[in-house]
Amino acid sequence: MRRLITALLTLAFLGQTSHPSWAQDWSFLGPLTQQTLDVRPGDSAPTLFSDHPDPATARFSLIFHYFDSRSGGNSFGLNVGLYRHDPEGWRFLTLLEIFGVEPRDAQFFPGRIVVTTTMPGPNDPRCCPTVPTRWDIDTRTFQITRTP
Repeated sequence: MRRLITALLTLAFLGQTSHPSWAQDWSFLGPLTQQTLDVRPGDSAPTLFSDHPDPATARFSLIFHYFDSRSGGNSFGLNVGLYRHDPEGWRFLTLLEIFGVEPRDAQFFPGRIVVTTTMPGPNDPRCCPTVPTRWDIDTRTFQITRTP
């Protein structure tokens, strides 16, 4: 019984949102992210941030999809999508030119989203970026401002 409870708690927290609450079922976005973020079988699961943990209440979501290089080698790619929930359902808005690893600390404000990734510093080896970088996204114009 204890293993079952641990497994259920683990599954509940795997769906990442910007709120520290129980994960909701966002799996309905799967087909949309396959089309818009090039999510393929065998890829790692995308990372989801939203302005509310309940997909029926949320208005915006930001989804990061890291994937192994499609042409081989040891590099990886990143697609970041911005999505909006309106009366007809969830819609893809645009791909965003955001870079870095370890997306975190997403904050949603009226008209903008701010999120942090880690970027390589001037003396960092390629493997090990160390510089936290904030990305400020305008949800109306899709303009992005990068601040170290």
